[in-house]
Amino acid sequence: MKRVFALLGIATVLTACSPAAPTPPAASASPSPAISLPPDQPGPGDHTLAIVHAGVKRDYTLHAPPGYRPGTPLPLVLVLHGQPGNSAGAAGQSGMNPLADKGGFLVAYPQGEGGRWNSGTAGDPTSGDVGFIAALVDHLASTWAADRKRTYVAGFSAGAAFSYRLARELPGRFAAIAPVSGRMDTVAAWTTPLGTGNPVSVLTFQGGQDMLSPAWSSTNESWREAAGCAAPVVTPIANARGRAERRVSTCANGGEHVVYALPAMAHEWPNAREHPVDASTLIADYFAKHHLP
Repeated sequence: MKRVFALLGIATVLTACSPAAPTPPAASASPSPAISLPPDQPGPGDHTLAIVHAGVKRDYTLHAPPGYRPGTPLPLVLVLHGQPGNSAGAAGQSGMNPLADKGGFLVAYPQGEGGRWNSGTAGDPTSGDVGFIAALVDHLASTWAADRKRTYVAGFSAGAAFSYRLARELPGRFAAIAPVSGRMDTVAAWTTPLGTGNPVSVLTFQGGQDMLSPAWSSTNESWREAAGCAAPVVTPIANARGRAERRVSTCANGGEHVVYALPAMAHEWPNAREHPVDASTLIADYFAKHHLP
């Protein structure tokens, strides 16, 4: 399994993780509305769904925990696949459904067209897949009672890179993001302060053997600068599966920046079988501790 993820990571680097630098952000606009296709029937379990956004049918799957009751607000976690990838792969890789059953949250797996994420035009939250995700979140809030103050994004590789973009392009929508093995676009304008209007927290996992490892320093520094984060407090982790460091910074924007640095990890989603930390469990616990004011 590790080798499959590594090969997917190589494809991501060649095709998605090194995009051309987008133009600086401009004033945001309201996302366009979405229409469910067919109409949703909210209830527990797994659902294969779609919305029409900007005239295009967009697929996603959704898992609701056994205790779900229509109209009762629950946290929402979006999990974004790598590139190339799909929603089924994201569900299998993250193992998030059992954690949703245990923690009592909704989890949605959007599908990028052609297995890719269209980052759209910087500063235009209606463009590309930024607009799709915004419309999907709005749809799940209105139809599935997803809690707008407890909405989160996790992603792998290109999906991780896209989670950083969503946090920037859609301020005030996400309480926290969890990029796994993915870097942030290096856009000069994005080093400007996030401000207290966007108190998004970040939990990220970065491998020392990842081909993207040269980008970790700039990604972390850029985010800490934008969020006004203090110097991190470092805690070593060591067990039978290896070593890691947990680096925690508190930030002026009201968020938190947490980095798990795994020196022996390649381009992967760390699990408890092969790594000193289990990303999915840590992500679910981290999201449960953060909400928008």
